Amino acid sequence: MCNNLLPHKIGILIWRILLMRIPVRSELDKRGIDLNSLRCPVCDGDIETVEHIFLRCSVAIDIWDRVFRWWNKSFMAFANLETAFSGKSNAYASSFSKLWQAVEWICGYTIWKNRNAIVFRNLKGTGPMLLNEIQIKSCEWISKRSNKLKIDWNQWLVNPCSFADHG
Repeated sequence: MCNNLLPHKIGILIWRILLMRIPVRSELDKRGIDLNSLRCPVCDGDIETVEHIFLRCSVAIDIWDRVFRWWNKSFMAFANLETAFSGKSNAYASSFSKLWQAVEWICGYTIWKNRNAIVFRNLKGTGPMLLNEIQIKSCEWISKRSNKLKIDWNQWLVNPCSFADHG
């Protein structure tokens, strides 16, 4: 998987997510790794599966909702992981699917980083903190890697859709 607006590590993570090759608790349990619980360490609401952590967890839903609102769009739950990371989940994404896909992938990266911070460091990010991280990383990475798109930070925060024609 490749989106040249992002570091390769993000594409590798998304590829592993889509292949269900992320070490979530349900997958670790299948491999015989003894865990105290299979419940999601983020929300404690359900068994932690790849789909749960990225799409169904209450924290993931909150993050996706915040990102869609930042883009001035209504969020509706994703049908599956492929839809979430395809660049086509936004109602008007066809005109700038690579730019929107980059933001989707950064959402996945941020959700995974937050999950790991909870599991390994007992640190939990808040919705506003995680949205801010997505905004910062997307501005930084997209700006740095695009030949034709230089993002003004203030404009990016207020109206990321204004960069649609350039993505």
